[in-house]
Amino acid sequence: MLVELRVIDLGIVADLTLVLGPGLTAITGETGAGKTLLVEALDLLVGGRADTSSVRDAATEARVEGRFVDEETGQEVILARTVPVEGRSRAYVDGRLATVGELAERGAALVDLHGQHAHQSLLLPVVQRAALDHFAG
Repeated sequence: MLVELRVIDLGIVADLTLVLGPGLTAITGETGAGKTLLVEALDLLVGGRADTSSVRDAATEARVEGRFVDEETGQEVILARTVPVEGRSRAYVDGRLATVGELAERGAALVDLHGQHAHQSLLLPVVQRAALDHFAG
């Protein structure tokens, strides 16, 4: 479960910390308020494609951090991603440098994003194995 999301210098957002409680959270707002940007930040956090054009004007890099709590184990996991204006993005899992693939694998177990035309996570082998392990005991 996502318990905290921090977005720095991404799109129109200078610095945002979003603390989420248990249960359903609905995010509403007017056009241009940044709702889609939050989804894009989550996608970036779980291994989505990094685009340097999304870095806020006059900033040197964008940063997205997410604090998750595994509902089964109670363990906390912190994922982070930085996107510099120049160069390659960097991914972090629990404060350690990781590959985007490792970030995506950890993220797939924590976040399931669905868009109008997005593929469903059940098509991912890592998710299929986790579901099988969960139901098989």
